Amino acid sequence: MRRLAPLLLLGALLVCAAGCAGSTAKGGDGPLEVVAAENFWGSIAAQLGGSKVHVTSVVTSPATDPHDYEPTAADGRLLAGARMAIVNGIGYDPWAGKLLASNPVSGRIVLDVGDLVGIPAGGNPHRWYSPPSVQQVIDAIAGDYSKLDPKNAAYFRARKRAFETKGA
Repeated sequence: MRRLAPLLLLGALLVCAAGCAGSTAKGGDGPLEVVAAENFWGSIAAQLGGSKVHVTSVVTSPATDPHDYEPTAADGRLLAGARMAIVNGIGYDPWAGKLLASNPVSGRIVLDVGDLVGIPAGGNPHRWYSPPSVQQVIDAIAGDYSKLDPKNAAYFRARKRAFETKGA
């Protein structure tokens, strides 16, 4: 019995640790972790998500050129932990796609604005100046939030309505 006690204790600790490992904000009841490559998309994402999302933008300074941005290891970790990533695409932030490709995550949604609006690489990447493009992004973000967190779909629809009519 004395030999069996340490094994039983070890087994109980392993079961406890396994149970705790699945209770992170990524898969739990916490806010959705969203990373936007640039703050103009991150601002929209945060307003649409309200308290149900946590949005972090990688490039936040207007003095930083996303074309030439050199991502850090922290940026890689940030994107690796995201349930949703929003990138501009169209050659504007090529580093973001590379970071996401280096750490694929099952179930993560990647919203590539260029792909969404049908602008190929080399086209005009400044889609935040185009009201029709911005509307497509708004629709996609709200829809993706509802896919990732279906129990809060009504909340996301209400946030979208408020954003479009009076600003969230």
